[in-house]
Amino acid sequence: MDSPAWQEEITITKFHELLRIDPSIGPELVKKYLKAINQHDGTLKSLITINTTALETAIEKATETHTFNQASKQFPPLHSVPIILKDNYSTADLPTSAGVKALQNLCTKDSDVVSHLRAAGAIIIAKANLHEFALQGITLSSLGGQTLNPYDKTRTPGGSSGGTGAALAANFGIAGCGTDTMNSLRSPASACGIVGFRPSTGNVSCVGIVPVSKTQDAAGPMGRSVGDVRIMYGVMKGGEKTNVPEARPRSRQVRIGVLEAYFQPERCADGTPESEYIVENQIVQDVIRSSLRSIQEHDGDIILVSIDPSSHPDWSYGTLFEKADTQAFEFKDCLDEFLQSSLVLSTPHRSLESIAQSGEFDLQAMTHVFTAGLEDPETFSLTSEVYRSRLEYIAALKESVKECFDRYDIDAVVYPHQTQLPVKVGVKKQNGRNGVLAALTGRPAICIPAGRSPKTASAVLGVPIGLELMGRRWGDDELLDIAERVEGILKGRVRPILH
Repeated sequence: MDSPAWQEEITITKFHELLRIDPSIGPELVKKYLKAINQHDGTLKSLITINTTALETAIEKATETHTFNQASKQFPPLHSVPIILKDNYSTADLPTSAGVKALQNLCTKDSDVVSHLRAAGAIIIAKANLHEFALQGITLSSLGGQTLNPYDKTRTPGGSSGGTGAALAANFGIAGCGTDTMNSLRSPASACGIVGFRPSTGNVSCVGIVPVSKTQDAAGPMGRSVGDVRIMYGVMKGGEKTNVPEARPRSRQVRIGVLEAYFQPERCADGTPESEYIVENQIVQDVIRSSLRSIQEHDGDIILVSIDPSSHPDWSYGTLFEKADTQAFEFKDCLDEFLQSSLVLSTPHRSLESIAQSGEFDLQAMTHVFTAGLEDPETFSLTSEVYRSRLEYIAALKESVKECFDRYDIDAVVYPHQTQLPVKVGVKKQNGRNGVLAALTGRPAICIPAGRSPKTASAVLGVPIGLELMGRRWGDDELLDIAERVEGILKGRVRPILH
């Protein structure tokens, strides 16, 4: 463990290289992560459950490593890799709660993704806090409390996968898994200086994950590098998919559209930006614009194309949330179906209504999505005219985005994931997030570190700011290729200073 490699943030590939030299490095890495968790997570509150058998599993896998080495046999893709798992992924050997006190005694089988992870050799070192039921972006739950941002403990880590994001930023594991219904993989990536990848909807199974929306839910990987996220994604999708990307002749050049409409702060009802957002928005714009200039200067085969806001319909968060978001219409049915499925072996609650009546949840963490189907089941149902109109709006939205890609002849669009910094602890909603477009259209999107805000007394390194790329439908591998090129130019990841 005295190797200089251990002083760095280790990647899956580097870890496997070291295992070829010394199999004992596997258990030593788990010890290192458990020590870091013990030292720092009492403050950060990024995790809900620590796997008490993780070290024992790592020791068993060290024996496997020795056998692999003797036979010069290739490692499984995640052999001995310590993983942080968002606590809405069902696990047979660890509790699954979705952050909700009412579900803390839920007993389940493994979700599809967890089965793939185990088969690939991963070690689940811990399950992470999340915003309760994955319904908001500040990572507050009745079971896990308020997770703090490792770069500025006065701020939230984004969400809803904020526990996984904060834990990976703080080096409590090599890589992890989150979910994304609106922004939830990419928001913590932006706020915590890591990488979050939302695959094309349907490319990764959500079976066995506590659901929010059958239309918008996606499961995806998180990590400190695009390379690690790519390896995780390959395992999570569980084999080759046959979906073919939207057609565009491939060439050495990559054309990326700069989605200008997504650079501005959110606006009030009277059409003016809220004054408190303007200063932070300028900081975000400066970092992202500087990143785009660096990309152009360092890679002549990446062509940036400005996308005029007048050339496409209104894709603002406010409009898409008001006219297209399906969460409030689908949540009750999706959750009830999950709780009553054969995946759930035992639970004190078999319905959302039962959970609501128990009072075992944090009312401050809940949103309209939690109450809508209970208070107005006629409107917020899968058979209502309002729901049908939203599905029609989504279909039109998909077509408008495709038309934009075709008109500008682009492979991806780029924009800041958030138009402001992650909110302070105590604020109940994270405004200014741009992830909704990918969530509604089902396109792959990835957020990578672009830079940080100016240093302050509470943020000695500044607060991370994420650059998001959204690609062509089913063009997941192509988007990862682009993201890896951009990451190599920006080198935006800087580990936090923990005390």
